[in-house]
Amino acid sequence: MQPSRRLQRYLKMPQPPSSLQTREELLRSQIEDEFRSLCKQVGRDGIIGFSPLEDTKLMPVQSEYLARKLNGLGSRSKIAVISIGLLYKEQEILAIPTGWVGRPPEDGSWNQYARAYTELNHTLNGMSSQMAEKFGGVAEQATKEGLAVEAGHVTVYFPVTVSHRAFAETAKLGWRGRHSLIVTPEAGPALRFATVFVPERLGRVNRDLSGCGACDACVQVCPILREAGLHSKDYRETCRLRIKALDLEDEVCGICVRACWEAVRTSKMREPA
Repeated sequence: MQPSRRLQRYLKMPQPPSSLQTREELLRSQIEDEFRSLCKQVGRDGIIGFSPLEDTKLMPVQSEYLARKLNGLGSRSKIAVISIGLLYKEQEILAIPTGWVGRPPEDGSWNQYARAYTELNHTLNGMSSQMAEKFGGVAEQATKEGLAVEAGHVTVYFPVTVSHRAFAETAKLGWRGRHSLIVTPEAGPALRFATVFVPERLGRVNRDLSGCGACDACVQVCPILREAGLHSKDYRETCRLRIKALDLEDEVCGICVRACWEAVRTSKMREPA
């Protein structure tokens, strides 16, 4: 039986949003458009992902810090996480030495990467603040500057920040590499993250992530990672001391970042078209 003319006209009319799914898709689209616009303004490529706040497990001290920060934003079960990442440019990664060195080259080229690190952090801080203001949320800065030099131990970081990597991993932007950085299909680990929390329900979009597989490029290039792997130790404090000793213009090393970035890029080049 054919539907009546009145029903046919009704079915052709645009229907108002009537479900949580429709509202979620609309909000997600608006946030993604805003992020793309900001990326264009700053002249950087970026990636964005979403996840429910309650899906990410943090250290207890970080959970306490975040609870204080998000006080007034609403129930934890109704808060979504927006993970945003800005990519380094190729020339900035190529400024990192190809292998392990004990001191920076005298030509200062390594500092091109250090300066890009500073720029990305400051840019992400501005972008995350703008997005938080526009969508009624709270922003967490890209990093706490100065702690690698000033801190007496890496654990000083833990109570005063949250793990952007943990949120990016939950949002399926990438996987956790052997160096504990987030490895993305787009840029390997060659990017910086910031996080925005909004009082909305936004689920993640699952992506097919390959993982490291047999690749251990980062471990091969970095004796700190090798030593940590052999003895199942946390490498972060040794890494902090290494960064402090390098005394570049910002708190970076990047040796493992370049090795991993090159491995991911080589793997993508081998993929069939």
